[in-house]
Amino acid sequence: MSSDYDVVVVGGGLVGLSTALLLDTLSSGKYRIGIVEARPPEPVASDAALPEVGLRVSAISPSSVAILNTMGVWRDIVAGQVTPYTRMRVWHASQPLNPENGLDFSAASLALPELGFIVENDLLRRALWELARQSAAISLLPSAAPNTVAIGDTEARLGLSDGTTVSSQLIVAADGANSALRQLLGVKNSEGSYGQRGIVAHIASTQPHQSTAWQRFLRTGPVALLPLKDGRCSLVWSCENSLADELLALDDEAFSRRLTEATEGALGELRCVSQRVAFPLAYAHAEHYTGSRFALVGDAAHRVHPLAGQGVNLGLLDAAALAETLLDGRAGVRADAGDALVLRRYARWRRRDNELTLGMMNVLHRLFAGNPAASDSRLAKLAGRGLALVNGIGPLKRRFAEHAVGRGGDLPAAARRQ
Repeated sequence: MSSDYDVVVVGGGLVGLSTALLLDTLSSGKYRIGIVEARPPEPVASDAALPEVGLRVSAISPSSVAILNTMGVWRDIVAGQVTPYTRMRVWHASQPLNPENGLDFSAASLALPELGFIVENDLLRRALWELARQSAAISLLPSAAPNTVAIGDTEARLGLSDGTTVSSQLIVAADGANSALRQLLGVKNSEGSYGQRGIVAHIASTQPHQSTAWQRFLRTGPVALLPLKDGRCSLVWSCENSLADELLALDDEAFSRRLTEATEGALGELRCVSQRVAFPLAYAHAEHYTGSRFALVGDAAHRVHPLAGQGVNLGLLDAAALAETLLDGRAGVRADAGDALVLRRYARWRRRDNELTLGMMNVLHRLFAGNPAASDSRLAKLAGRGLALVNGIGPLKRRFAEHAVGRGGDLPAAARRQ
């Protein structure tokens, strides 16, 4: 029986599109790939004015840049609203901001031109979508979502919301944290809430951001200022739900004062210059990454706290690892892309690194947040001193920095390319 596709990717977000494009690129177009996506990105006319930077941005690591370069998309992204950052400054509210406290590391210390880039999610998604649209080997199946799934010995069949059915040797769930495909497949998901929301907005400051990513750990959660190309900062303020309600109810002037206090005036007086949007923070990990003719990537497989900005980077590493694994196991053009033994290698590879990152994020959240109800937290103060200690120990500091820029773990070849 001949399937419609070798691989069908459900989810046309950053990770789903990257999975399809990496398979296409690394196999030189030998895969027949379908992408199922209910909400394609809005096109931007070529003669339209450059739109306002979206509120959702990601800190893209050098490893992720290498992956995007492999797909041939990064050069176009760099020409847009992309901001390199060359320094990270992390400190705890129990310690004042000065050179002796907190973590402070630079790109130069790692022999890198930058630590990473702040990229607008919508900008990156539109570029990836356009690249997929131009590929002769990729079929875009927009305005559809999976309704049913049937796994057979030789293929998987997806029933879509538009009434059509597609078959493939392998289906990939890349449809986010609330993955409909993961649920249709019956894969259990271990999950929980942090009892927090992340508030995002654009912020103007009286002092320049210095191409630096700033993060201060409060007892109620971390507040981060990420540099934007136009001199503003992108705010990600993670805080307990009751505080989020309080902050969202403030007018811009009052909110700006609270934010300036929360960041200890690191960039002078701050002013909110956009709407404020909040999203719930949770963690999750799928019981299985693979099974009979399916694989999970990105948030469909794991969800982490945004305090280290690793969500999209982990998803891109999943995409690169899956593509590399399938190609290693593909003896010829007609080899079975859904081979269970091949897929198991991908699951072992990525689960180990993702579990480590998820565990680290949970530990850091508990350690640095301390107890919001207490006026004094010995654990939080100890954590604050610990940051200064790490900053003073060269090899340990370097390991923290390597992890922050995505150099830790067993990287796919695409993530190591220059």
